[in-house]
Amino acid sequence: MKALVNFLILLAGIVIGALGFAFVFAGEIYDYQDTMDGTHLSDVDAIVCLAGGRGRIAAAGDLWYRYWEKAHREQAAGPLRTPVVYVSGMGPQSNWNVFARQVRRGVLEVIRPENVVLETESRNTEANAQWVVRYSRERGWKRILLLTSPYHMKRSRFMFEVVIRDAGVPLEVQTLSVYQEPFEPGEWRTGLHGIRVTVIEYLKWIYYKTFWRPTKVAA
Repeated sequence: MKALVNFLILLAGIVIGALGFAFVFAGEIYDYQDTMDGTHLSDVDAIVCLAGGRGRIAAAGDLWYRYWEKAHREQAAGPLRTPVVYVSGMGPQSNWNVFARQVRRGVLEVIRPENVVLETESRNTEANAQWVVRYSRERGWKRILLLTSPYHMKRSRFMFEVVIRDAGVPLEVQTLSVYQEPFEPGEWRTGLHGIRVTVIEYLKWIYYKTFWRPTKVAA
């Protein structure tokens, strides 16, 4: 019995120590610079929005609308070209109506189903990346713009590039973080939600950076 108590105390100490370490260093996940500044629109084949975070789909719709406006301003110079909005991990029950409820009315007036891909199979970031690889092969995508929350971007970019490299697909990943959380990256310690989200993501970042190896994507 005493040995069990000692073991539980040791285990509790390890857990508390790990959480304390994470609390001190978790801000590392925000140490990331997007490749796109949100002002200048890079030429991309798809806006890849990782579903799951509040406001991400709406932000993807707004970004697509800016590409649409730019294409119409420059239509005299060549054919209209806008990227596809690719929403990753929407869930098996998702459809156009679910997507439409999450974008602004102005976007909905001009965007069409053929401008959108709703990927409903993936359940995590690795699967998000694997499905993007499959679609890029089918559609010949060369460059994508990855869109997710700031706390999630560093790990997402890392995992996408590892999966893409492992699959041997010539696909470039640009990034743009979406600031939709109720806390700024530099203020995550000011509330329980920010602490929980940041510490959990930091522990995931440590695991994936250190131990993770991707599953092979089927050709």
